Amino acid sequence: MMEGFPGKVLLLFTLPVMAGDFFRLFYSMADAIIVGQTLGPNSLAAIGCTTPLLSFVFGFTIGLTAGFSIVLAQRFGAGDAGALRLSFTTGLFLCAAAALLLLALFLPLVRPALDLLNTPAEIRDEAASYMFILIGGIGIALVDFLLSNCIRSLGDSRTPLYFQTAASLVNIVLDYVFILIFRWGVAGAAIATLVANICTAVLCAVHIIRRYPELLPSRDLFRNFSSKFFPELKILLPLGLSMGVQRSIVETGNILVQGAMNGLGALSIAAVAAGQRIRQLNMLPLFALSMSVSVFTAQNYGAAKMKRIYSGIRQASLISIGFCALMALVNFSSGSLLPSLFLRDSPEAVALSVKYIRYIGAALSFLALMLIFRSAMQGMGKNISPTICSVLETAMSVITAFFLVPRFGFTGICMANPLSWIASGIPLYIAFAMFLRRPARGA
Repeated sequence: MMEGFPGKVLLLFTLPVMAGDFFRLFYSMADAIIVGQTLGPNSLAAIGCTTPLLSFVFGFTIGLTAGFSIVLAQRFGAGDAGALRLSFTTGLFLCAAAALLLLALFLPLVRPALDLLNTPAEIRDEAASYMFILIGGIGIALVDFLLSNCIRSLGDSRTPLYFQTAASLVNIVLDYVFILIFRWGVAGAAIATLVANICTAVLCAVHIIRRYPELLPSRDLFRNFSSKFFPELKILLPLGLSMGVQRSIVETGNILVQGAMNGLGALSIAAVAAGQRIRQLNMLPLFALSMSVSVFTAQNYGAAKMKRIYSGIRQASLISIGFCALMALVNFSSGSLLPSLFLRDSPEAVALSVKYIRYIGAALSFLALMLIFRSAMQGMGKNISPTICSVLETAMSVITAFFLVPRFGFTGICMANPLSWIASGIPLYIAFAMFLRRPARGA
């Protein structure tokens, strides 16, 4: 990531990340398609209404581990092997502690949260069983995210792709087995996802042991480990917590929007559940590119190559706008084709879903630029503007939940993401413009 034409380097790194994320999304979509086509709209709505709650929990874990991996990438860029091993080992300890804390905190809150959000009674039990299983496996997810991110932070984006491809195939096969043969309903979809996460985590662990032994704890490291651990904790934890909290702040707003949407009934919930899967497909290349920008920025920041960082951000912005144009074209031209994959015998829900994905397609470019600049600031360890970004994104969700949905109904739901993406980019553009005033140094 520290040599070669930045745009080419970013694109070559992004493509395997994007493919890996596609396979991760693919088995999520397979869950939704199989559930929607075999169990019906209510079961799809049961999974859909858990999305913001699960994203609140798992968004924190994704942000936490991403923060740890940024420090790892900076150490890799600086060529500090001893610090690299220390960061990885400390990250493992922190993930173990986080898993225990999150389990104790969130498992007892599953049913109260669904009740608080006015989840329709006919889908509440299915939604609760789905959440219990996935939150129960949060420790596995933490290990999966941490190990995958660590491999990418060292410049290898292909290996996680191979592992996620294998996990996707496992998930799809188990979906059919657990839902169609064992008749476990939405719980079967959750168990299939959990087993897929186990597969990815195990494969990543074996790869790191074989390919990156320099990351593994050693006897020398554990000598006077406490004296090394706490200084490293002060470096890893603020960045990890900051990025984790940023993700959770955003999801807090989405939870409020979900609560407002629940009042519109199961039909609207099912329509958005289908639309969200398509939205995730739209956002996939943008998030993959932003991850690449984060690693690119962190490594080059560690190597003090500021000119290269600026060049990479400009080229990444152009690439992301190209992705947006392509996805917007798909959203507007596909009509009811994509939503119909998830919704059976429900033309009203399909029509609402079409409206939802067209709003998303029209606003994708705002999301793309926001993600590029947020990842660049995070890659340099600058978290004030990304945190303000998250707060503004949440503020727009609050406005949606309490003002737009009561006034405009389903159209208000469609406006939630576009308005959030527009508002949240403002502090990032200002912060980066101020950063550009500094004299660039390095190649």
